[in-house]
Amino acid sequence: MKYPDFPQNKDSKEYKLHRRIEMIPGILTWGTLLGSVFLSFVWPVAAVILIIFYDIFWLIKVFVITVHSVIAFSRLGKAKKENWLKKCENLGTKDGLNLKNVYHLIIIPYYNEGLEILEPGIKSIVDSNYPNDRIIISMSSEERAGKQANQKQEILKQKYGSEFKAFLTSVHPDIKGRMKVKSNNANWGAKRAVKYLKKENIDFDKVIVSNFDCDSCIHREYLGAASYHFIKTKKRYKSSYQPLPVYNNNIWDAIALVRIIALGCSFWHMIESTRPERLVTFSSHSMSLRALMEVGFWQEDVISDDSAIFWQCYIYYNGDYRVQPLYLPVSMDATLSNCFLKTIVNQYKQKRRWAYGVENFPRVVRAFLKNSKIPFTERLRLSFIMLEGHYSWATSSLIILLLGWLPLIIGGNEFNETVLSHSLPVITKNLLTVGMIGLIVSMFLSFFMLPPKPKKYGKLKYLSIFFQWLLIPLVAPLFGIPAIESQTRLMLGKYFKSFWVSEKMRKE
Repeated sequence: MKYPDFPQNKDSKEYKLHRRIEMIPGILTWGTLLGSVFLSFVWPVAAVILIIFYDIFWLIKVFVITVHSVIAFSRLGKAKKENWLKKCENLGTKDGLNLKNVYHLIIIPYYNEGLEILEPGIKSIVDSNYPNDRIIISMSSEERAGKQANQKQEILKQKYGSEFKAFLTSVHPDIKGRMKVKSNNANWGAKRAVKYLKKENIDFDKVIVSNFDCDSCIHREYLGAASYHFIKTKKRYKSSYQPLPVYNNNIWDAIALVRIIALGCSFWHMIESTRPERLVTFSSHSMSLRALMEVGFWQEDVISDDSAIFWQCYIYYNGDYRVQPLYLPVSMDATLSNCFLKTIVNQYKQKRRWAYGVENFPRVVRAFLKNSKIPFTERLRLSFIMLEGHYSWATSSLIILLLGWLPLIIGGNEFNETVLSHSLPVITKNLLTVGMIGLIVSMFLSFFMLPPKPKKYGKLKYLSIFFQWLLIPLVAPLFGIPAIESQTRLMLGKYFKSFWVSEKMRKE
């Protein structure tokens, strides 16, 4: 079954169904936020009881997340020590596949990023512990970015082209009427690479394709690890391979607020990697070329193509598709601009774009309603995980930090004289104090996740890394508010028409 497109006919039943489903996340979120205010005013006792239960639920969730983060960190350390190329050699030949005939096709779409952003990623591939003569690079720039932007890939090709089996370059034309999204550019580069593979008689079934953000710097063992799992796994054509996204390229240059957000995102994806039953592809990842071609390449009418490609495959293969976590980092840029305010604005826009992944929810549910080949309980479970994840993203930080105190503020004098009103601050304080254990663990692990400190910074820089965690109350809304906006846009039908390209910057 094909992944559903957005229905264009507004009079059709499919369009009306899509609209009803895509309104659900926004209605739940706004219902919770406005309902909390209303209940705190009209029935503060009920509001307090719900808040306490939510805090207990949150505390349990923090405990589970903390355990998973420790497990993921342990697996990360172990995977980084492995020689995955050697492990591939030891596998021998499986179903006609071995180290000598598996190729990596790496798609790198970009817009107008500078060479200081693009080159480190290419260099990390050159330095990989994998035979470069079985690596094919396909870079693709955007025509609308101008000739100067398009020339950057040619400079990189001239410098590094001889290192690889092939270094393909192309310019994605600015076609009128098409959404300006990353997936269109990635498809353009991928389809040109397919023509090259056909010309060279390279078997498509022996190709792993990776769609990388242009600032992605891979761990030197990444390609070997992806090859190992691809060769070893029986269902290799029904698997994606997901590394751990970290934002270390310029983490020492980033402001404290952004560092917390970047580290928080890295921890979250580490945690998700330990729960493969709910893992979905994100940002830079790999998959078989066969699967990519069978589902028709990346969806061209979505902003969040990285997660959409998983759902495309999951639905096409009737639920027989999974994500294999690779406990190796792929490092990207933390948000950084030339002034504080612009950095905060850009960080907000990046989080909003990620939260816009909720656009997949109505499409997935529409597909689930029609695909009876996927067990009902599985469809229900995954629909709930998607909905709960986006709902919690939008509401949890605001409920814990702000709305939890509303009954005391607007509950009235009669309520404020009750024992319950005096108990709420104590209970909340105690629950939050216990929840601090998770924060302390994150603080400890974060020091081990940082790249080496640049020489331009003194030892006092470590103090700013330590004390940055005091800013958590200020940072928390930056997690929730972008999600609220994204869900509200879908609820009102105010869609994004283009992919917002994060500004990328490195300090000398």
